[in-house]
Amino acid sequence: MKKNRIIIYFVLVIFFTLFNFYFRPISKNEQVTEEYKKSSAYINKIYKSNEYFKKNIIKNKEEEKVYNQVINDIKANKTTAKIKCKTNCADYYQDIVNIIYLDHPELIKFQSMRWRFTDSSNIESSYTNLDPLRTFFGTLRIEREIDAIKRETKNMDDKDKIIYVYDYIASHNYDHLFTYSSSNQSAYSFFSKKSSVCASFAKTAQLIFQNIGIESYGVLNNEHMWNYVKYDNKYYVFDATVGASYSEKSSPNFYDGLGKTTVDAITGYYPVLYPPIEQTPLKEIFGL
Repeated sequence: MKKNRIIIYFVLVIFFTLFNFYFRPISKNEQVTEEYKKSSAYINKIYKSNEYFKKNIIKNKEEEKVYNQVINDIKANKTTAKIKCKTNCADYYQDIVNIIYLDHPELIKFQSMRWRFTDSSNIESSYTNLDPLRTFFGTLRIEREIDAIKRETKNMDDKDKIIYVYDYIASHNYDHLFTYSSSNQSAYSFFSKKSSVCASFAKTAQLIFQNIGIESYGVLNNEHMWNYVKYDNKYYVFDATVGASYSEKSSPNFYDGLGKTTVDAITGYYPVLYPPIEQTPLKEIFGL
C-alpha cells in the first residue's frame, strides 16, 4: 500500500510538472497574427520580428541570398554548411550573424556558430543547434513562463514592468563557463538551465518586453549584448547582466544595469540604426 502511494505521488508530480511547464493553456502574443505566421520572418509564437536589422543592413540580393541560406540551415538543423559568395564574403558575413542575433531572439535552436573563409568567396560554417525535441519542449516552456510573467505584470505601469524584468533576469546565474560554441547564449538556456551569459539575458529581455507591451531593442558589440528599453518616450540602457554579477539584490550596485553595461560602453554595432539614447540612467530616474 505504501509503495502504491509513493508511485501515485510521483505520477502526480510528473503530471503537474508537465502540465504547468509544457501544456497549460496560455494567452497568446497578440502581435503574432495569422498573417505574420505566413511570412518568412515567422519562427514561433513567442515573438514577432520586424526584421529591422535585416532590412537596414542587408544591401543587395547577394547578401540576402547568403542570409537566407544561413537562417534556413539553422531552421533545418544543419550542423555544417558550405556557402559560396559572388563577392568577398568577409565584407558582410559577420553582419549576417549579428542580424540573426538581433532580429530573432525567439530562434532558440540557434546556439552559436563558427566559420572560416577558405578563400574570399567560400565559407565553411558549423552550427551549434538544439535538437528538434528540446527546441519543441523549450518553446512550450518559454511560452508558459512568459505567460506567467504577463499575468504578474498585467496591472503594473511601465516603470514597475521594467524593474520587474530586470529583477527577474538578474536573479538568474551568470554562467562563467563561457565559450563561443557553448549552448548558453539563447533564451533556451535561460529558461531551461537557469544559467546563461549576456546574449541569453538580452534575448530573454526582448521576448519578455514584447509580450508585456514594452518597446526595446537588442544591442551587440564584440564583447557583450544588452538592450535599449523605451520609457516615457525615451530610450535607455538596460543590461540585466550587471545585476546578475552581484550575488545580493541589496548590493548598492545591483541596479547599475539600468543605465550602464558591464563593458562600460552604451553604444554597440550599427549606432545609426537606434534612436537617441538618454545619458541619465533609469536607476536614477526610478530612484533605485
